[in-house]
Amino acid sequence: MRKALKVATLMGLAAALIVPSTPSKAADDMEMGNTKVTIGGELRERIEWYANDVGTGEGRDIYIPMRAKLKLKAELSDGVSAVFVPEAAFNAGSHFHGVGTNGLDLNKEVAQDSINIHEAYFLLSNPFGINNVIVKAGRQEVNLGNERLVSSNDWFQEDRSLDGILLGYVAGDYGLAGFFYGKLEDTKGKVGTDKNGEPIYDIDLYVATWQGSFKPFGFGGTYELTDVYINPTVANFDLNTIYARVTPEVDVEFGKVKANVEGAWQSGNADQVAVAGANFKGYMYSVGAGADLNYAWNPSVFVGYDVYSGDDGKGDFNAFLAPVPNVDKFLGAYNQFDQSLGAYLGMSDAKFVKEGIKDLYFKVGANPTEKIGLSFGYHYLKSDKDFSNGGNNIGWEVDLGAFYEYSKNLCFEAGWSHLDPDKDYANDYLNGEDKAGDWIYTQATVKF
Repeated sequence: MRKALKVATLMGLAAALIVPSTPSKAADDMEMGNTKVTIGGELRERIEWYANDVGTGEGRDIYIPMRAKLKLKAELSDGVSAVFVPEAAFNAGSHFHGVGTNGLDLNKEVAQDSINIHEAYFLLSNPFGINNVIVKAGRQEVNLGNERLVSSNDWFQEDRSLDGILLGYVAGDYGLAGFFYGKLEDTKGKVGTDKNGEPIYDIDLYVATWQGSFKPFGFGGTYELTDVYINPTVANFDLNTIYARVTPEVDVEFGKVKANVEGAWQSGNADQVAVAGANFKGYMYSVGAGADLNYAWNPSVFVGYDVYSGDDGKGDFNAFLAPVPNVDKFLGAYNQFDQSLGAYLGMSDAKFVKEGIKDLYFKVGANPTEKIGLSFGYHYLKSDKDFSNGGNNIGWEVDLGAFYEYSKNLCFEAGWSHLDPDKDYANDYLNGEDKAGDWIYTQATVKF
Protein backbone atom coordinates (compact mmCIF):
# COMPACT_ATOMS: atom_id res chain seq x y z
CA MET A 1 0.00 0.00 0.00
CA ARG A 2 1.15 3.54 -0.60
CA LYS A 3 1.93 4.26 3.00
CA ALA A 4 3.27 1.02 4.20
CA LEU A 5 1.87 -2.00 6.00
CA LYS A 6 5.52 -3.13 5.96
CA VAL A 7 7.67 -3.97 8.97
CA ALA A 8 11.39 -3.38 8.42
CA THR A 9 13.85 -5.88 9.87
CA LEU A 10 17.55 -5.28 10.31
CA MET A 11 18.39 -7.25 7.20
CA GLY A 12 15.71 -5.34 5.37
CA LEU A 13 17.48 -2.14 6.34
CA ALA A 14 20.76 -3.58 5.19
CA ALA A 15 19.27 -4.60 1.87
CA ALA A 16 17.76 -1.17 1.34
CA LEU A 17 20.98 0.61 2.21
CA ILE A 18 23.79 -1.40 0.66
CA VAL A 19 22.50 -4.46 -1.19
CA PRO A 20 20.93 -4.38 -4.66
CA SER A 21 17.20 -4.93 -4.65
CA THR A 22 16.08 -8.54 -5.02
CA PRO A 23 14.72 -9.39 -8.46
CA SER A 24 11.11 -10.55 -8.64
CA LYS A 25 10.43 -14.27 -8.68
CA ALA A 26 9.64 -14.00 -12.37
CA ALA A 27 13.08 -12.65 -13.23
CA ASP A 28 14.93 -14.77 -15.76
CA ASP A 29 18.40 -16.13 -15.00
CA MET A 30 20.92 -16.98 -17.69
CA GLU A 31 24.42 -18.43 -17.55
CA MET A 32 27.04 -16.76 -19.76
CA GLY A 33 30.32 -18.50 -19.09
CA ASN A 34 31.21 -17.72 -15.47
CA THR A 35 28.66 -14.91 -15.34
CA LYS A 36 25.09 -15.27 -14.08
CA VAL A 37 22.78 -12.68 -15.63
CA THR A 38 19.38 -11.84 -14.12
CA ILE A 39 16.79 -9.90 -16.11
CA GLY A 40 13.76 -8.34 -14.45
CA GLY A 41 11.72 -5.20 -14.55
CA GLU A 42 8.61 -3.25 -13.69
CA LEU A 43 5.73 -1.50 -15.42
CA ARG A 44 3.63 0.85 -13.29
CA GLU A 45 0.61 2.85 -14.39
CA ARG A 46 -1.30 5.22 -12.13
CA ILE A 47 -4.36 7.43 -12.54
CA GLU A 48 -4.48 10.53 -10.32
CA TRP A 49 -7.44 12.89 -10.03
CA TYR A 50 -7.40 16.07 -8.00
CA ALA A 51 -11.18 16.22 -7.76
CA ASN A 52 -11.06 19.40 -5.64
CA ASP A 53 -7.97 21.53 -5.35
CA VAL A 54 -6.99 22.60 -1.82
CA GLY A 55 -7.98 26.23 -1.31
CA THR A 56 -10.02 26.96 -4.42
CA GLY A 57 -12.07 23.74 -4.39
CA GLU A 58 -11.91 23.69 -8.19
CA GLY A 59 -11.54 20.41 -10.06
CA ARG A 60 -8.30 19.68 -11.87
CA ASP A 61 -7.15 17.43 -14.66
CA ILE A 62 -6.76 13.67 -14.49
CA TYR A 63 -3.12 12.63 -14.75
CA ILE A 64 -1.86 9.22 -15.87
CA PRO A 65 1.80 8.94 -14.82
CA MET A 66 3.56 5.84 -16.13
CA ARG A 67 6.90 4.24 -15.33
CA ALA A 68 8.82 1.38 -16.92
CA LYS A 69 12.05 -0.19 -15.67
CA LEU A 70 14.34 -2.89 -16.97
CA LYS A 71 16.82 -4.35 -14.49
CA LEU A 72 19.94 -6.20 -15.61
CA LYS A 73 22.18 -7.77 -12.98
CA ALA A 74 25.41 -9.64 -13.73
CA GLU A 75 27.04 -11.71 -10.98
CA LEU A 76 30.72 -12.00 -11.79
CA SER A 77 33.57 -13.80 -10.07
CA ASP A 78 35.21 -12.89 -6.75
CA GLY A 79 32.06 -11.33 -5.28
CA VAL A 80 31.66 -8.68 -7.99
CA SER A 81 28.22 -7.75 -9.33
CA ALA A 82 27.09 -5.11 -11.79
CA VAL A 83 23.58 -3.65 -11.98
CA PHE A 84 22.08 -1.51 -14.73
CA VAL A 85 18.52 -0.14 -14.53
CA PRO A 86 17.25 2.06 -17.38
CA GLU A 87 13.96 3.79 -16.63
CA ALA A 88 11.33 5.63 -18.66
CA ALA A 89 8.86 7.90 -16.84
CA PHE A 90 6.20 9.92 -18.59
CA ASN A 91 2.59 11.10 -18.51
CA ALA A 92 0.04 9.53 -20.84
CA GLY A 93 -0.90 11.89 -23.65
CA SER A 94 2.35 13.85 -23.58
CA HIS A 95 4.94 14.42 -26.32
CA PHE A 96 2.65 13.87 -29.32
CA HIS A 97 1.16 10.68 -27.87
CA GLY A 98 -2.25 12.28 -27.31
CA VAL A 99 -4.90 13.87 -29.49
CA GLY A 100 -4.25 17.59 -29.89
CA THR A 101 -0.63 17.26 -28.71
CA ASN A 102 -1.52 19.19 -25.55
CA GLY A 103 -1.85 22.41 -27.53
CA LEU A 104 1.74 22.31 -28.76
CA ASP A 105 2.65 23.86 -32.09
CA LEU A 106 3.50 21.00 -34.45
CA ASN A 107 6.01 23.23 -36.22
CA LYS A 108 8.06 23.69 -33.07
CA GLU A 109 10.62 21.23 -31.82
CA VAL A 110 9.58 19.60 -28.54
CA ALA A 111 11.24 17.14 -26.20
CA GLN A 112 10.48 13.49 -26.90
CA ASP A 113 10.17 10.66 -24.42
CA SER A 114 13.59 9.55 -23.23
CA ILE A 115 15.09 6.76 -21.18
CA ASN A 116 16.98 7.75 -18.04
CA ILE A 117 19.57 5.76 -16.13
CA HIS A 118 17.97 5.08 -12.75
CA GLU A 119 20.75 2.82 -11.42
CA ALA A 120 24.17 1.87 -12.73
CA TYR A 121 26.61 0.56 -10.14
CA PHE A 122 28.97 -2.25 -9.22
CA LEU A 123 28.87 -4.12 -5.92
CA LEU A 124 31.98 -5.66 -4.38
CA SER A 125 31.40 -8.13 -1.54
CA ASN A 126 34.12 -9.06 0.97
CA PRO A 127 36.90 -7.17 -0.88
CA PHE A 128 40.46 -8.37 -0.33
CA GLY A 129 39.14 -11.13 1.91
CA ILE A 130 37.62 -8.76 4.47
CA ASN A 131 34.40 -10.45 5.55
CA ASN A 132 31.06 -8.62 5.85
CA VAL A 133 32.31 -5.55 3.96
CA ILE A 134 30.49 -4.21 0.91
CA VAL A 135 31.54 -1.50 -1.56
CA LYS A 136 28.85 -0.11 -3.83
CA ALA A 137 29.80 2.57 -6.38
CA GLY A 138 27.77 4.38 -9.02
CA ARG A 139 24.17 5.52 -9.36
CA GLN A 140 22.10 3.75 -6.70
CA GLU A 141 19.06 3.92 -4.45
CA VAL A 142 19.85 4.93 -0.86
CA ASN A 143 17.33 4.52 1.98
CA LEU A 144 18.03 5.19 5.65
CA GLY A 145 15.86 3.70 8.37
CA ASN A 146 12.29 4.88 7.97
CA GLU A 147 13.25 7.28 5.13
CA ARG A 148 12.61 10.52 7.02
CA LEU A 149 16.02 11.94 6.09
CA VAL A 150 17.27 10.09 3.00
CA SER A 151 15.08 8.02 0.67
CA SER A 152 14.69 6.82 -2.91
CA ASN A 153 11.00 7.80 -2.56
CA ASP A 154 9.62 5.01 -4.71
CA TRP A 155 6.21 6.69 -4.94
CA PHE A 156 7.62 9.28 -7.35
CA GLN A 157 6.89 8.79 -11.02
CA GLU A 158 10.65 8.88 -11.50
CA ASP A 159 11.99 7.68 -8.15
CA ARG A 160 15.20 9.04 -6.70
CA SER A 161 18.69 7.61 -7.04
CA LEU A 162 21.99 9.14 -5.95
CA ASP A 163 25.41 9.14 -7.61
CA GLY A 164 28.12 8.15 -5.20
CA ILE A 165 29.97 5.44 -3.32
CA LEU A 166 28.86 3.52 -0.25
CA LEU A 167 31.02 1.53 2.17
CA GLY A 168 29.20 -0.85 4.47
CA TYR A 169 29.97 -3.34 7.22
CA VAL A 170 27.30 -5.83 8.32
CA ALA A 171 27.79 -7.23 11.83
CA GLY A 172 24.85 -9.64 11.83
CA ASP A 173 22.32 -9.04 14.60
CA TYR A 174 24.54 -6.43 16.19
CA GLY A 175 24.34 -3.78 13.54
CA LEU A 176 25.13 -2.25 10.21
CA ALA A 177 27.67 0.54 9.70
CA GLY A 178 27.66 2.57 6.51
CA PHE A 179 29.25 5.65 4.97
CA PHE A 180 27.98 7.26 1.77
CA TYR A 181 29.38 10.12 -0.29
CA GLY A 182 27.37 11.38 -3.21
CA LYS A 183 26.65 14.22 -5.59
CA LEU A 184 23.12 15.58 -5.32
CA GLU A 185 23.89 18.06 -8.09
CA ASP A 186 26.97 18.52 -10.26
CA THR A 187 26.42 20.91 -13.14
CA LYS A 188 27.56 24.27 -14.42
CA GLY A 189 23.94 25.36 -14.81
CA LYS A 190 21.81 26.70 -11.97
CA VAL A 191 20.00 23.86 -10.18
CA GLY A 192 18.25 25.81 -7.47
CA THR A 193 17.92 29.17 -5.76
CA ASP A 194 18.13 30.00 -2.09
CA LYS A 195 15.73 32.40 -0.37
CA ASN A 196 17.91 35.38 -1.29
CA GLY A 197 17.76 34.47 -4.97
CA GLU A 198 21.36 33.25 -5.09
CA PRO A 199 21.99 30.24 -7.35
CA ILE A 200 23.03 26.87 -5.95
CA TYR A 201 25.22 24.96 -8.38
CA ASP A 202 26.77 21.81 -6.89
CA ILE A 203 25.57 19.94 -3.81
CA ASP A 204 27.61 17.25 -2.01
CA LEU A 205 26.05 14.75 0.40
CA TYR A 206 27.86 12.91 3.22
CA VAL A 207 26.13 10.24 5.30
CA ALA A 208 27.44 8.17 8.22
CA THR A 209 25.06 5.70 9.85
CA TRP A 210 24.88 2.90 12.39
CA GLN A 211 21.76 0.74 12.42
CA GLY A 212 21.23 -2.19 14.74
CA SER A 213 18.75 -4.68 16.10
CA PHE A 214 17.55 -5.22 19.66
CA LYS A 215 17.64 -8.99 19.09
CA PRO A 216 20.89 -9.47 21.07
CA PHE A 217 19.12 -7.79 24.00
CA GLY A 218 16.25 -10.26 23.99
CA PHE A 219 13.47 -8.34 22.26
CA GLY A 220 12.56 -7.11 18.79
CA GLY A 221 12.92 -3.82 16.99
CA THR A 222 15.73 -1.67 15.61
CA TYR A 223 17.71 1.47 16.38
CA GLU A 224 19.62 3.97 14.26
CA LEU A 225 22.13 6.80 14.67
CA THR A 226 22.82 8.84 11.53
CA ASP A 227 24.62 12.02 10.54
CA VAL A 228 23.73 13.73 7.23
CA TYR A 229 25.86 16.64 5.98
CA ILE A 230 24.92 18.70 2.91
CA ASN A 231 27.47 21.12 1.47
CA PRO A 232 26.36 23.21 -1.54
CA THR A 233 28.86 25.36 -3.45
CA VAL A 234 27.31 28.53 -2.04
CA ALA A 235 29.15 30.71 0.43
CA ASN A 236 27.87 30.71 4.00
CA PHE A 237 25.53 27.75 3.55
CA ASP A 238 25.92 24.18 4.83
CA LEU A 239 23.55 21.93 6.77
CA ASN A 240 24.35 19.13 9.23
CA THR A 241 21.65 16.85 10.69
CA ILE A 242 22.20 14.45 13.60
CA TYR A 243 19.40 11.90 13.88
CA ALA A 244 18.53 9.05 16.28
CA ARG A 245 15.69 6.54 16.28
CA VAL A 246 14.59 3.55 18.39
CA THR A 247 11.70 1.24 17.48
CA PRO A 248 11.36 -1.48 20.15
CA GLU A 249 8.88 -4.33 19.67
CA VAL A 250 7.62 -6.81 22.27
CA ASP A 251 5.62 -9.97 21.60
CA VAL A 252 2.58 -10.37 23.85
CA GLU A 253 -0.30 -12.83 24.04
CA PHE A 254 -2.59 -10.82 21.75
CA GLY A 255 0.06 -9.82 19.19
CA LYS A 256 2.99 -7.42 19.06
CA VAL A 257 3.33 -4.06 20.82
CA LYS A 258 5.64 -1.53 19.20
CA ALA A 259 6.86 2.01 19.77
CA ASN A 260 8.73 4.63 17.78
CA VAL A 261 10.88 7.45 19.16
CA GLU A 262 13.04 9.58 16.90
CA GLY A 263 14.63 13.00 16.93
CA ALA A 264 17.03 15.20 14.98
CA TRP A 265 18.94 18.42 15.54
CA GLN A 266 20.45 20.66 12.86
CA SER A 267 23.42 23.00 12.74
CA GLY A 268 25.39 24.81 10.06
CA ASN A 269 25.66 28.17 8.36
CA ALA A 270 22.26 29.57 7.39
CA ASP A 271 23.45 32.97 6.19
CA GLN A 272 22.03 32.39 2.68
CA VAL A 273 18.53 31.44 3.85
CA ALA A 274 18.11 33.81 6.81
CA VAL A 275 19.71 36.99 8.13
CA ALA A 276 23.46 37.63 7.89
CA GLY A 277 25.44 35.43 10.25
CA ALA A 278 22.47 33.16 11.05
CA ASN A 279 22.92 29.50 11.96
CA PHE A 280 20.67 26.50 11.42
CA LYS A 281 18.94 25.60 14.69
CA GLY A 282 16.06 23.39 13.48
CA TYR A 283 14.92 20.19 15.16
CA MET A 284 12.30 17.49 14.84
CA TYR A 285 10.98 14.70 17.01
CA SER A 286 8.42 11.96 16.71
CA VAL A 287 6.85 9.70 19.31
CA GLY A 288 4.29 6.97 18.78
CA ALA A 289 3.03 3.57 19.85
CA GLY A 290 0.84 0.86 18.41
CA ALA A 291 0.20 -2.84 18.08
CA ASP A 292 -0.22 -5.63 15.53
CA LEU A 293 -3.08 -7.79 16.80
CA ASN A 294 -3.62 -11.54 16.42
CA TYR A 295 -7.32 -11.28 15.61
CA ALA A 296 -9.45 -11.68 12.52
CA TRP A 297 -8.18 -9.57 9.59
CA ASN A 298 -4.84 -9.05 11.44
CA PRO A 299 -5.62 -5.47 12.47
CA SER A 300 -2.92 -2.93 13.38
CA VAL A 301 -3.21 0.42 15.14
CA PHE A 302 -0.72 3.24 15.65
CA VAL A 303 -0.92 6.68 17.26
CA GLY A 304 1.86 9.20 16.76
CA TYR A 305 2.90 12.81 17.14
CA ASP A 306 5.44 14.49 14.82
CA VAL A 307 6.96 17.94 15.30
CA TYR A 308 8.98 19.83 12.68
CA SER A 309 10.27 23.07 14.20
CA GLY A 310 9.36 26.38 12.59
CA ASP A 311 11.05 29.72 12.08
CA ASP A 312 9.83 33.10 13.32
CA GLY A 313 12.02 35.17 10.99
CA LYS A 314 14.22 36.51 13.77
CA GLY A 315 17.93 35.71 14.07
CA ASP A 316 18.91 32.08 13.51
CA PHE A 317 16.95 29.86 11.14
CA ASN A 318 14.91 27.51 13.34
CA ALA A 319 12.82 25.60 10.78
CA PHE A 320 13.74 21.93 10.27
CA LEU A 321 14.87 21.02 6.73
CA ALA A 322 14.76 17.29 5.95
CA PRO A 323 17.68 16.57 3.54
CA VAL A 324 16.30 14.22 0.81
CA PRO A 325 13.38 12.42 2.49
CA ASN A 326 10.41 10.35 1.40
CA VAL A 327 7.97 13.26 1.27
CA ASP A 328 5.05 10.89 0.66
CA LYS A 329 5.43 8.90 3.84
CA PHE A 330 4.87 11.66 6.42
CA LEU A 331 2.41 14.52 7.09
CA GLY A 332 -0.49 12.90 5.21
CA ALA A 333 -0.93 11.19 1.86
CA TYR A 334 -2.25 14.31 0.11
CA ASN A 335 1.34 15.61 -0.12
CA GLN A 336 0.33 19.22 0.45
CA PHE A 337 3.31 19.68 2.79
CA ASP A 338 6.98 19.02 2.08
CA GLN A 339 9.37 20.02 4.89
CA SER A 340 12.48 19.17 2.86
CA LEU A 341 15.47 21.27 1.91
CA GLY A 342 14.49 21.00 -1.75
CA ALA A 343 11.00 22.34 -1.10
CA TYR A 344 12.36 25.26 0.92
CA LEU A 345 14.71 26.19 -1.92
CA GLY A 346 11.79 26.17 -4.35
CA MET A 347 12.64 22.86 -6.05
CA SER A 348 9.24 21.29 -5.22
CA ASP A 349 5.63 22.22 -5.99
CA ALA A 350 4.46 21.23 -2.50
CA LYS A 351 4.21 23.75 0.34
CA PHE A 352 7.10 24.26 2.74
CA VAL A 353 5.50 25.60 5.93
CA LYS A 354 8.32 27.74 7.34
CA GLU A 355 6.39 28.08 10.61
CA GLY A 356 6.83 24.31 11.09
CA ILE A 357 4.27 21.53 11.50
CA LYS A 358 2.84 19.54 14.41
CA ASP A 359 1.04 16.39 13.29
CA LEU A 360 -1.11 14.30 15.63
CA TYR A 361 -2.13 11.20 13.69
CA PHE A 362 -3.93 7.89 14.04
CA LYS A 363 -3.57 4.96 11.64
CA VAL A 364 -5.41 1.64 11.34
CA GLY A 365 -4.64 -1.25 9.00
CA ALA A 366 -6.24 -4.61 8.27
CA ASN A 367 -5.82 -7.63 5.99
CA PRO A 368 -9.20 -9.30 5.31
CA THR A 369 -7.34 -11.93 3.24
CA GLU A 370 -3.71 -12.66 2.43
CA LYS A 371 -4.11 -10.74 -0.83
CA ILE A 372 -6.07 -7.70 0.39
CA GLY A 373 -4.88 -4.84 2.60
CA LEU A 374 -6.86 -1.84 3.91
CA SER A 375 -5.70 1.31 5.69
CA PHE A 376 -7.18 4.40 7.35
CA GLY A 377 -5.32 7.46 8.58
CA TYR A 378 -6.32 10.69 10.29
CA HIS A 379 -4.06 13.75 10.73
CA TYR A 380 -4.71 16.86 12.82
CA LEU A 381 -2.17 19.52 11.84
CA LYS A 382 -0.98 22.75 13.48
CA SER A 383 2.05 24.98 12.96
CA ASP A 384 4.91 25.15 15.45
CA LYS A 385 5.13 28.97 15.23
CA ASP A 386 2.14 31.23 14.64
CA PHE A 387 1.31 32.35 11.12
CA SER A 388 1.51 36.05 10.27
CA ASN A 389 -2.21 36.41 11.12
CA GLY A 390 -1.59 35.09 14.64
CA GLY A 391 -3.22 31.68 14.26
CA ASN A 392 -1.57 28.25 14.16
CA ASN A 393 -4.22 25.85 12.78
CA ILE A 394 -3.38 24.09 9.51
CA GLY A 395 -6.33 21.70 9.22
CA TRP A 396 -7.11 18.01 9.18
CA GLU A 397 -6.76 15.17 6.69
CA VAL A 398 -8.27 11.72 6.19
CA ASP A 399 -6.53 9.04 4.07
CA LEU A 400 -8.02 5.76 2.87
CA GLY A 401 -6.10 3.06 1.01
CA ALA A 402 -6.59 -0.42 -0.41
CA PHE A 403 -4.21 -3.01 -1.87
CA TYR A 404 -4.96 -6.18 -3.85
CA GLU A 405 -2.38 -8.75 -4.93
CA TYR A 406 -3.91 -10.26 -8.05
CA SER A 407 -0.87 -12.50 -8.54
CA LYS A 408 2.77 -12.57 -7.54
CA ASN A 409 3.47 -10.36 -10.57
CA LEU A 410 0.47 -7.98 -10.62
CA CYS A 411 -0.74 -5.72 -7.79
CA PHE A 412 -3.49 -3.10 -7.68
CA GLU A 413 -3.78 -0.10 -5.34
CA ALA A 414 -6.35 2.62 -4.75
CA GLY A 415 -6.59 5.56 -2.37
CA TRP A 416 -8.51 8.69 -1.44
CA SER A 417 -7.31 11.67 0.60
CA HIS A 418 -9.40 14.55 1.90
CA LEU A 419 -7.66 17.66 3.27
CA ASP A 420 -9.70 20.37 4.99
CA PRO A 421 -7.49 23.45 5.54
CA ASP A 422 -8.08 25.96 8.33
CA LYS A 423 -8.41 29.67 7.68
CA ASP A 424 -5.14 30.36 9.55
CA TYR A 425 -3.18 28.26 7.04
CA ALA A 426 -5.22 29.45 4.07
CA ASN A 427 -4.51 33.11 4.77
CA ASP A 428 -0.74 32.59 4.58
CA TYR A 429 -0.47 29.83 1.95
CA LEU A 430 -3.73 29.58 -0.06
CA ASN A 431 -4.51 33.21 -0.86
CA GLY A 432 -7.17 33.21 1.82
CA GLU A 433 -9.20 30.39 0.24
CA ASP A 434 -9.91 27.48 2.57
CA LYS A 435 -12.03 25.03 0.59
CA ALA A 436 -11.27 21.34 1.09
CA GLY A 437 -9.28 19.27 -1.38
CA ASP A 438 -9.78 15.68 -2.58
CA TRP A 439 -7.20 13.49 -4.28
CA ILE A 440 -7.99 10.04 -5.68
CA TYR A 441 -5.69 7.50 -7.29
CA THR A 442 -5.60 3.98 -8.68
CA GLN A 443 -2.45 2.10 -9.63
CA ALA A 444 -1.39 -1.15 -11.24
CA THR A 445 2.14 -2.55 -10.95
CA VAL A 446 3.51 -5.45 -12.96
CA LYS A 447 6.87 -6.95 -11.99
CA PHE A 448 8.66 -9.52 -14.07
